[in-house]
Amino acid sequence: MKYTLDINNRPFRAILAGTKKVEVRTTTQFDKTPYNKLESGDSITFINNESNETLTVSVAFVHHYSDVKEMLEKEGVQNVLSSQPKTIEHGVKSFNSLHGYKEEIKIYGIYAIGLELL
Repeated sequence: MKYTLDINNRPFRAILAGTKKVEVRTTTQFDKTPYNKLESGDSITFINNESNETLTVSVAFVHHYSDVKEMLEKEGVQNVLSSQPKTIEHGVKSFNSLHGYKEEIKIYGIYAIGLELL
């Protein structure tokens, strides 16, 4: 399957540079993408919501977690976060600050999507 997702500029640049290897998403009222149906080999085209540039990646893996802390511990903050400092505490705070994430993760969990540049 092919998916198209909006993404902020900083993580877009980090994926492009190869420093961000895992994108993390959950279902929210604004994003109804069926992350539970993503599979290895699917493609995602990210659209930079600042510049409208696009970047297409292949999905290497999809891991589902019940909470942010577990996800960061297993996937590694260096692979997930595009912001500093790259600590679990900062990551948890950062994800919980995203609109709707804290509440929706309790319902849907959180998906770590391994990325391979095409």
